[in-house]
Amino acid sequence: MPDAPDFSFVVPAYNEEASIEILAGEIHAAMETIGGTYEIVWVDDGSSDGTTAAMKRTAEQAENVHIVRLGRNMGKSEAYTRGFARAAGRRVVTLDADLQDDPAELPKLLAVMEEGFDLVVGRKLGRMGNEPRKKLVSYPFNLMLRVLFGLQLRDTNSGFRVMRREVAKSLELYGDLYRFIPQISHMNGFLVTECGVIHRKRTFGKSKYGVSRFWTGLLDLVTVAFLGLYVKKPLHFFATLGAAFAVIGVSLELYVLISKLSGNTFQQHVAAIVIGAMLITLSVQLFMSGVLADMLASQHRMIQDLRRTKKDQ
Repeated sequence: MPDAPDFSFVVPAYNEEASIEILAGEIHAAMETIGGTYEIVWVDDGSSDGTTAAMKRTAEQAENVHIVRLGRNMGKSEAYTRGFARAAGRRVVTLDADLQDDPAELPKLLAVMEEGFDLVVGRKLGRMGNEPRKKLVSYPFNLMLRVLFGLQLRDTNSGFRVMRREVAKSLELYGDLYRFIPQISHMNGFLVTECGVIHRKRTFGKSKYGVSRFWTGLLDLVTVAFLGLYVKKPLHFFATLGAAFAVIGVSLELYVLISKLSGNTFQQHVAAIVIGAMLITLSVQLFMSGVLADMLASQHRMIQDLRRTKKDQ
């Protein structure tokens, strides 16, 4: 794409009417300093206030502003997916629409990207003063991510990022997987790091996230971990889980047998016998499920290889 702009700013927004035009002005001012061609891709995630009208006003003032509007509130993953599909820039910048991310900090991220990275996440500095509750909740969550994925980021869920176009186009986001864009990119083979940026206090509106976000984040973490670690070898996951149940089940049955040899009756351990048998049966079912999943994964890889071969021909 020789005529592609240098940057695409993808900004999802949900009921952020008051901040849209201010953020547009800040992006324009930042790009005057940075230089190069750019576009702004607003994604209205089914807002019920005047967010769409504010976006249209910014589009009337500049030809490089585009609007993607979702018919209803579908969440940030879908908003990013639609925005990335529309973005044409060689590098894609994501910003939250609430003015807490400062476009003037973009040169810091670009400087780090020039060191050879494909995705740079803006680690929010001073967040403890702005959002102490969110900071405290996110700390153990980020720690789990570092341990599980080996990606040393202290603020993985920051909405301020810059990435190469190839990274944005490789992302398949659904549910709340947008929280794990750095981890998914890392698993896709891209180089990911972070850089400290100023994080401002919210000026307008209110946060869209509650305490339940931590629980849903844990569920999404399981999804991402499974996709990253076991999607190509599902038998390893099911067999490991099945082996754990088998060990417990066999241990219970051995306990009953030893107890019987010691003079006790089976009637005294009916519960242990039943639970042990159920766990052993469950372990066999998990193992067979793993074999089936492995066969399906192998078939999927064969189909993908055939498609690539036909495409190359």
